Amino acid sequence: METEPLDYHRLLRGAPAYRWWKPLALLLLSGVFFGILTVVVTVTVIPVLMLTDPDYPAQVAAGTAAALDTQRPVSVLVSMVSIIIMLPAVLLAMLVMGMRPIGRIWSVAGRMRWGLLGRLLGVSVLAIAVMNLVGIGVGVLLDPAAGAAAAPSETGFDARAAVLSMLLVLILVPLQSTAEEVVFRGLFMQVLGAWLRNPWFAILIPSIGFASLHIYDIWGLLAVGLLGAVSAWLTWRTGGLEAAIAIHIVNNYVAFGIMASGLTGETAQTAGDGSPAGLIGQIAGLALFAWLTLRVFTRGGHGRQRIDLVQMPASSQERGTR
Repeated sequence: METEPLDYHRLLRGAPAYRWWKPLALLLLSGVFFGILTVVVTVTVIPVLMLTDPDYPAQVAAGTAAALDTQRPVSVLVSMVSIIIMLPAVLLAMLVMGMRPIGRIWSVAGRMRWGLLGRLLGVSVLAIAVMNLVGIGVGVLLDPAAGAAAAPSETGFDARAAVLSMLLVLILVPLQSTAEEVVFRGLFMQVLGAWLRNPWFAILIPSIGFASLHIYDIWGLLAVGLLGAVSAWLTWRTGGLEAAIAIHIVNNYVAFGIMASGLTGETAQTAGDGSPAGLIGQIAGLALFAWLTLRVFTRGGHGRQRIDLVQMPASSQERGTR
């Protein structure tokens, strides 16, 4: 029989032989595969670390070095790959659990809607530009002296390390951003949505978890949480991850680009990366992004719900007549 029309966060209920416990098993199995892949990556990366930057792990453990510093390209590689492996972990778990088609993690169409993703990447560029310009403008209004204080630091700046880090960023950020969206706006939303019909549980709970994994101050955490919540709402509203992936990729390109350039005097990810002005800029940019995304989505004629064919156990009356 056909399922009811399923929003994105409810798509696991359309999987073959769905049972209430399968989303939980999917979540746990994804964690197991992620743990296995983490061990594989760790064993693989150790020789690279020993050859390129043997002091890096000890310095990170001692708190004397940042976990992600664009002046140390190996830290960019390790940080990115440790996140990227979440993507195959989730897809493999879906295969094992029979959550077919596994493309339901991408959208209600059962696949990535590439045309929509491409258009939303363009929208994201405009939104991120507005986000940063508004943030800078508000920052100057709130504290005119801040611009002069944030002069670029040339002390010990290694241009070759910065270029290598940016090459890694250009290659790996699309995979890193996609992996995070598959987990936080994909897996977690669909697991919660399998049990809770109201989409706000699936939107807000993963967004809080997403923000809590970052090391920023309160302003940075609020900005990241807002980005996660808007991305999750658009995922539900458009029936897929395309909007969330697009804004995440462009946002990270800009963030890592600024970091690698040293223009702010910081080349590493730090806890003090947020500000009230940055949060205001985030609100403005995300408002524009949400509005434009819905216009692009509506004009494209894309669906936001899916109907699956599922097997249901025969009722006792039906069995008695056979």
